[in-house]
Amino acid sequence: MTTIEIGLGKSARRGFRLAELSIVPSRRTRDADDVDTSWRIDAFALPSPLLVRGEVGSEQAVGVVGAEAYLDGDGLDETALKAALALAGQEGLRALEVRPQRAKTIVELLPTLELDLLIIHGKIVSAEHVSREREPLNLKRLVRQLEIPVIVGACSSYQGALHLMRTGAAGVIVGGSEPVVGVGAPLATAIADVRSARMTHLDETGVYCQVIASGALETGADVAKSVVCGADAALLDADRGGALSTQEIISGLRATMATCGYENLKEFQSADLVVAT
Repeated sequence: MTTIEIGLGKSARRGFRLAELSIVPSRRTRDADDVDTSWRIDAFALPSPLLVRGEVGSEQAVGVVGAEAYLDGDGLDETALKAALALAGQEGLRALEVRPQRAKTIVELLPTLELDLLIIHGKIVSAEHVSREREPLNLKRLVRQLEIPVIVGACSSYQGALHLMRTGAAGVIVGGSEPVVGVGAPLATAIADVRSARMTHLDETGVYCQVIASGALETGADVAKSVVCGADAALLDADRGGALSTQEIISGLRATMATCGYENLKEFQSADLVVAT
């Protein structure tokens, strides 16, 4: 990749946001009704590639419960959390999201929570956190002791993603831009880099790790471009202000795939992109 010289002794790569890219249509188009947006993670076959925080699970997407709402200084409100999981998972998976700092607390309760999917999600998460004052979370040990699939992240680099994949995680979240501290990468470039890490990991282990895009995803076109960059699925927030509904996002994704002529998500990942700005 071409680098840009910032000054004597330092260069930088050019990064791209999803908004700067456009998908190139193939030689054919397709009816939207003939498009397959299904997605599989571990043993679960799902109708769409969307995970939505704060939304009740439905036929369209997996609802994800945030554990932080049920954790405070006095501990965990286990009864309320179980009720939220039962509601969110009534049409599908029981999925729970927790910060790395709270992961051990949740893991101790897994036998009673009856989870299908655990998401360990922070702004920037690494497989090798270093601390002089406390024992850091050993992600590799934690992930491999669990019998349910675990998604971890977020990350925005090839090396960071590869190390997270080597923990045995079923999926890795891509995002993690922290402009306040000057850290991160534009989402399109980050996804493409993690896509490359997935291929390295697949060559090393024979295991395909799911790539989950997270960040500035507000429309079906955004999700579509993230898939073409290399994502398998997307993690959204239900509370997106005046944004589109989950159903509208899925319809937009189907429309983009149909216009470009692709039948399923795996084929769609092979579509071409151009820089549109």
